Amino acid sequence: MENKTLSVVVPVYNGVNCIKDCLDALLNQTYQELEIIVVNDGSDDETLDILNEYAKKDFRINVFSRSNMGVSATRNEGISHAKGDYIFFCDADDYPEPDLAERYVQAINEWENSDMSLICCGMFFDNRYNKNVKNKKCLLESAYGFVEGENYLISRAAASTLAWLKMFNFVTNKCYNLNFIKENDIKFDRNINIGEDLRFNLDYLDKCSGNIGVINKCLYHYVKRTGDSLSITYHADDLEDTKYIYRRFINWITAQKGVTEENILVVKSIYINDWVCRLSSMYEASLKRKTANTKDKLSKELKSKEFQTTLKEIYAAKKISTLRYVCLRTGMFQIFYFFRGIYQFMKG
Repeated sequence: MENKTLSVVVPVYNGVNCIKDCLDALLNQTYQELEIIVVNDGSDDETLDILNEYAKKDFRINVFSRSNMGVSATRNEGISHAKGDYIFFCDADDYPEPDLAERYVQAINEWENSDMSLICCGMFFDNRYNKNVKNKKCLLESAYGFVEGENYLISRAAASTLAWLKMFNFVTNKCYNLNFIKENDIKFDRNINIGEDLRFNLDYLDKCSGNIGVINKCLYHYVKRTGDSLSITYHADDLEDTKYIYRRFINWITAQKGVTEENILVVKSIYINDWVCRLSSMYEASLKRKTANTKDKLSKELKSKEFQTTLKEIYAAKKISTLRYVCLRTGMFQIFYFFRGIYQFMKG
């Protein structure tokens, strides 16, 4: 195997309960040519002590500390310090399989003379919050002829399929060309709270014309540790940020060579789902804070031409259930939210 150094950036904030598992998994990789850059984002617990302890044990760990600025700014700092040939990202509360780095390097060597932009791998979704919920595996499906463990070079238009399978919108299951990132000044947008991973991927692919390499094996564990079953923390700009990034994603997928109507509809269905998630977050926040005019805002969003047109399109394509469609089509958001809450509770 041709030697290549992989840089891995690990942003961490108050990670005393998880950072050891993450670092142990990185240090125990079967491929050892790693540069592990851990950026402490202003932790006020014992995280930094743990990081310094690990750095003394292994020269590959480089620790940097900064005031709290959020995950995007922290990843950007990690990129600025990285010196490897390729780079991947690992969140402090997640962890990789032992052969993640090795499989990345094998794929890089396999596609070195091919038109390849980035490499993506399958993901485990581990639910440690609710032990009654089974862990999930997300990878290209055998029903469509894909074999688990094999490598595939797929078209950019197939990013819609990866997004549907929860494999595209993340950065933590991907390996990127570090020099390309630096030469093109590609950074995470530190001014948004949502969709920063998807925006980074589109920024990267906008500047890189190659196809997408897929290692069809789950190599990264995304770990759910808290009970955020109904919604994520709501920020005032989340809704507009979501609409911006999905409009861009739809325009991007539409422009790809060989794109089909199905590819576009898949992205639109994900758009509606995330749009509704943001509305649910807004609604939930209003219940807690008794915010005025939320009902009017919800009604305006649901009645908007863009929402209604996209909703009709995905319903015609059978990408949304009739119950969800009717509730959203007629503006019965409270009923929709009630049933969504039951579903999310059961899902954990």
